[in-house]
Amino acid sequence: MSASLPPDPFVGLSVPCEGRPEVSYQIERLLGEGGTAVAYYATRTGPEGRSPVVLKIILPSIVLTAGDTAWTIVRKEAVALGRLNERMPPCPFVVRLLDVGTLQYVGRGRPIPLPWLAIEYVHGGPYGVTLEERVQLCLERTGLAFDPERAARVLSHVTEGLREVHEAGIIHRDINPNNVLCCGLDQSELFKISDFGIARPIGMQATFGNSAIGTPGYVAPEQSTTGEGPVGFYSDVFSLGALAYFILTGEPYFRAKNLFEVISTAKSQARRSIRDAVGLAPELKDDADACAAIDEALAAATAADPKRRPQTSKAFATSIVPWLAGCPPTRRSPLPGLSTPRPRSSPEFRIVVRHPVGHDWVLSRIGWDADGHCLGASTRGIVYFDGTTWSDVPTQAVPGITRVNFATRVAAGRWLLGGEGGAVAEYSRAGVTRVLRGFDSGLTLLDASGDLSDLAALLVARPGMPPLVAGICGGRWLKPVQVAAASALLGLARVDDDRWLIGGRSAQGQGLVGLYSPTRWDVELLPGVEMRAFTSCASRPERGLAVAVGAAGHVLRIDNDRRSLVQLPGAPELSAVAIDLLGRVWAGSASELWFCESEGSAFRRVWHDPSWRAPFVSIFAELGLVFAATADGAVLECRAGTVTDAG
Repeated sequence: MSASLPPDPFVGLSVPCEGRPEVSYQIERLLGEGGTAVAYYATRTGPEGRSPVVLKIILPSIVLTAGDTAWTIVRKEAVALGRLNERMPPCPFVVRLLDVGTLQYVGRGRPIPLPWLAIEYVHGGPYGVTLEERVQLCLERTGLAFDPERAARVLSHVTEGLREVHEAGIIHRDINPNNVLCCGLDQSELFKISDFGIARPIGMQATFGNSAIGTPGYVAPEQSTTGEGPVGFYSDVFSLGALAYFILTGEPYFRAKNLFEVISTAKSQARRSIRDAVGLAPELKDDADACAAIDEALAAATAADPKRRPQTSKAFATSIVPWLAGCPPTRRSPLPGLSTPRPRSSPEFRIVVRHPVGHDWVLSRIGWDADGHCLGASTRGIVYFDGTTWSDVPTQAVPGITRVNFATRVAAGRWLLGGEGGAVAEYSRAGVTRVLRGFDSGLTLLDASGDLSDLAALLVARPGMPPLVAGICGGRWLKPVQVAAASALLGLARVDDDRWLIGGRSAQGQGLVGLYSPTRWDVELLPGVEMRAFTSCASRPERGLAVAVGAAGHVLRIDNDRRSLVQLPGAPELSAVAIDLLGRVWAGSASELWFCESEGSAFRRVWHDPSWRAPFVSIFAELGLVFAATADGAVLECRAGTVTDAG
């Protein structure tokens, strides 16, 4: 019988923030241990609320034997991540630094100051938190690695994150599948670069000596041994090429029996073809030209001579992503086995207040990313929630928009802005990148859904006239449609390729719902409902499911054109709704959050706090993770206790 392990000395410990005594980190459980540090799941508590974090503590043995090297590890990661936090909104494709400090630990009979970092916690859920885990899970369930569309999304996110890392003067030096963290799934899936412990910020000369640095199979030859030349941004491009091969095939680009063979293979000119791997998606394998072009791009990115590689991550991305984007669309589920709700007992939920009530401004429309960050339109201007606090976003004047009324998500780190003035704009960390002026500057845009480059729908108001719905196709405005039967349109959600569910109030003061098709210039109104108004809509196009909620607790469900109407107990004034990957519905009202497992199941209230008087204006729902924000900026996080937490 084996002896029991000694208790972890850090679990249960409360670590104070040195610069802010009102902030502390409660260590809850071990996440993992590396060669230099141990990572814990912890909860940050402060005036801003509570939020999950990863606390990385340098190992006592490293501090005792390496001395200043321990501080070098922390300082490098802090400098690297700190430079990326200087602009708002922060880069969505790199983990966010929250704090650094020192923990006093007693070991070997004397106190040992242990440096630590607090970084954002990325909730991977049951899909896996690292890219390594997600690719392996995809292989296990389908026999294939990532499909072309998903692979293009990974590479776009990682290369954009790496571009910002390099612009900040930082060489990462360890890009590999375990240092890319993931959250969300399908269109919400988001990938973040992490672990800057061996990064080299330009201007910081501290190193780890002449030992090999990086992960075998992904490390560039100039990093693996001494005398191979200086390390540069091109070293990260080498790692990115090897990463791309793994994403597409589920196999390492450089296969060998030991570290020496891995390094020798990387230095040689021989390279594997993606078509040699059984895990390559058939949509790509059937396109010989695309495979040949990608093989050439991977070989160039991993050339032994750094001068032969693309010198930037963006240059590499432009050589491979267009070939992936040109493949036929994939019809497979992003994660088979989660496509149908499974019978289960009612899940228990862990509710955390991410941000308390109390702002003197009012939020309207919000665009969420899967990491719980969001951009919002408020009476104070554009604001951003970074998972802990709201910050003002300094935006230049948007031509054609005198006041922003909404921010809706288009893709990770990219939103649509619109409001008074009749124009709509694309916005990202780079600022306003595109503006489309409408057909009348006197109109007010209330909401939008879709992509300006593809197809989008918008709710439009004009003084003294019935509301309009309008479309944009390929960057051009389509003729608007007047909804004469409506007095107000309040909700919008895409239900399929060419239809949006709209909700609002009729001219007769009843709930109004309809289906709008921009390309057919048509609004099909559904039979009216005896209630005051529908205030919010949500959908899951891949499931053929859409929901509208509104006054007196009414919930209208449209499941593959099959309609059902229910009323929640107590008749709450529902103001926001979301649907997660399994078709489970979340609805919110002032002080309440409601949940419905499946069609035919009853809604149940999972949270109630009468001190929260402002209504919820937005909900984001993924499997096992929900974020909800109120009009006064309070943010709630809800996690299902019966769903595996893979963070």
